[in-house]
Amino acid sequence: MTRYGYARVSTLKQDLQEQIDEIVAKGVNRDNIFAEKMTGTKSDRPQWLKLMKKVKPGDEILVTKLDRLGRSLRIILNEIDELTAKQVSVTVGNMTFDKGTPTGKLMLNVMASFAEFERDMIVDRMQGGRAYKRKTDPKYREGRKRRLTPAMVHAMREYYKTHTQKETAKAFNISPRTVGNYMGKPCK
Repeated sequence: MTRYGYARVSTLKQDLQEQIDEIVAKGVNRDNIFAEKMTGTKSDRPQWLKLMKKVKPGDEILVTKLDRLGRSLRIILNEIDELTAKQVSVTVGNMTFDKGTPTGKLMLNVMASFAEFERDMIVDRMQGGRAYKRKTDPKYREGRKRRLTPAMVHAMREYYKTHTQKETAKAFNISPRTVGNYMGKPCK
C-alpha cells in the first residue's frame, strides 16, 4: 500500500504550500504528492490524471478538503467511483469514505454537495458584484485594464509611421501583435 497526496488551488496566485505541509504531516512522502494550480470544475487536470494512472489497488489518496478533488458534485462522485472501482481509498482530512456503507455514501454525497454549493455561491457573488458595478459605474469595464492610454496609442501611431512593427513594439514595451492590433495589421 502506498499513500499519495493531492493538492490543488484554482488560480496561479494561490499557494499550494499549506496543503502540501498538511499532507506531509499526515505521513505522505513529499515525492508522492501531486499538486497543481487549476480549476476544480474540470476533470482533465494533468497532475490528477497522472496520479490516477499511478495508483494501484490498496493505495490511499489523501486530500486536505473534499473540494480539492473537484468543485462539482458530478466530478467528485465520478472521481470517488473511479477510485473505489480501483480499490483505492480516499481520505479527506481525517475522514475516509467507505462507499460500501449507507453512512459513508450519505456523508460523501452531503460533503460533495456542499463543495458544489460553495462554488456556486462564489460565482453568484462575483456576478452580483459585476452587475452592481455595471449599473452604478458608467466607466466600469470587465477584464484586464488596458496597458496603453489613448495618448500612448497616439504616440505609438506616430512612431509607427517611421519604424517597423517590431521596433515600435520594443520602444513601447509591448508585443508586435499588440502593435498590429492597434494598427489594424497582422503581426509580421
